[in-house]
Amino acid sequence: MKKLLFLVALVACNQHSPRWPDPKPKIPVYIPTAEDSAKTRGPFMRIHPMGRFPEMIYDNIERNPTLKIEEWLSSELPLADFGRVLKPGQEMEMIAFGGGLTAGVMNGGITRESQQTNYTNLLAHQMGIKNFAMPLFEKEHYNGTGYYVYRNTESEYPQWDRVVNNTIPVSAGGLPTMPEYKGKISNFALPDGSAERFMMGNDCVNCDLNKLFLSRFNHYRRPYLSEAFDEIKSEIPYNFVIVEEFFDRWMYGIQTVSRVGLWEYCFNGSIMNTGRITDSAINNVLNKGQKGVIFTIPRFQDLAYMKWYSTEDLKKRTSNIYITFNKNNVGDGLVDSAKPFSLIPTAKLHTLFENFKDDETFRVNLEDKEVLDFDELYMADPELYYNQKIREYAAKKDLAVVDLFDLYQRIHQGGYKTEDGVLVDGSPSGNFFSSDGIYPSPLGQAIIANEVIKAVNQHYGAKIPLINMSNFAMSVDVKR
Repeated sequence: MKKLLFLVALVACNQHSPRWPDPKPKIPVYIPTAEDSAKTRGPFMRIHPMGRFPEMIYDNIERNPTLKIEEWLSSELPLADFGRVLKPGQEMEMIAFGGGLTAGVMNGGITRESQQTNYTNLLAHQMGIKNFAMPLFEKEHYNGTGYYVYRNTESEYPQWDRVVNNTIPVSAGGLPTMPEYKGKISNFALPDGSAERFMMGNDCVNCDLNKLFLSRFNHYRRPYLSEAFDEIKSEIPYNFVIVEEFFDRWMYGIQTVSRVGLWEYCFNGSIMNTGRITDSAINNVLNKGQKGVIFTIPRFQDLAYMKWYSTEDLKKRTSNIYITFNKNNVGDGLVDSAKPFSLIPTAKLHTLFENFKDDETFRVNLEDKEVLDFDELYMADPELYYNQKIREYAAKKDLAVVDLFDLYQRIHQGGYKTEDGVLVDGSPSGNFFSSDGIYPSPLGQAIIANEVIKAVNQHYGAKIPLINMSNFAMSVDVKR
């Protein structure tokens, strides 16, 4: 009897407080079928931010490359003046480490075409570097991991078709692998990765996607950081380094951390305890005073990804917004809709927005990681703390700073034009972002390449010609 009374009391203590109701969406969330899952099943589905939601992928389709990038890359340019980047008699040898942006993620995948239009490859062309080698997918596997394209739908909310033809083969087994790339490699970036993850090799925890891509670089795949670096140094005596290190970790935190705080590792990394950037991989790759560039982190609110289900648009549709979230596993958190807040795109959110009628009450209970309230938005702003540390590190290491924070913010605000007058649109249907809403389109990659050139020219007194964006768009046949 005592045990029974204890259980009754325990249940009573865990009842929802009447002050914190647990509202449910009016429209039931769609549960994917096995047929839906087959559309996205595969080791690469996680590259796309919505790839884990098969109900968002309508159909498998076939596509062939459309861009004339190889013609553009074959054009000759005058020799660049590298300023104080090189010592007398040195030849430029550039390598790159980073995440999805530097690896060539576009439209939620990596293809031969997206690798060729990656900003590092465009930068090497403008610099006149003939020995920069992207680890391109073979011509017969030109669609690489596969990718996603927007469908034409009646609603303003996105859905995708997935391109599945001519993709790279993946072996079956406990740890899937891809065919080894045996040529020279100058770009060691990994989707959802970083220099740190590359150098950790097989010891990297929760890095299945990165381990899959590392299987292409088997020659450099070592269990210990120092061994992998020694291998690269012995083969590539590089003197210029591209470091794009922190953005993917930041995005991972936005999508997975329940309560964003100052001391979350995703948002502070190596500076959490030291107050400075101490990533061993970056320090190792810059071990002999090499010159290079490092990137600031853009605000996630400035991505097209966050405009798919915009809270600003929601506030225009209704003044009655009631959103709770499971702060402590029950609907005990309440969003103050009078202040800025963000909702993380999911299939559930898509269903809510698509079925919501204007001027009704938008009422829903979400998981904590699906909503960022005002306090979390403040703590997740990279300009608050991290970008300052990146700039300090750049000054210490004599690196040029590519300010993506400033670039993405200007594009987000609207009206941004390139030096030769191309209007840049950062909306989901615009010309800067690809269909994954996070990584740039070919035109966006070219814009970032120009930002790198401007940073190098200013910091090192170099004279590297900018890409003529208007001519690039016309000659490569990309959407302006």
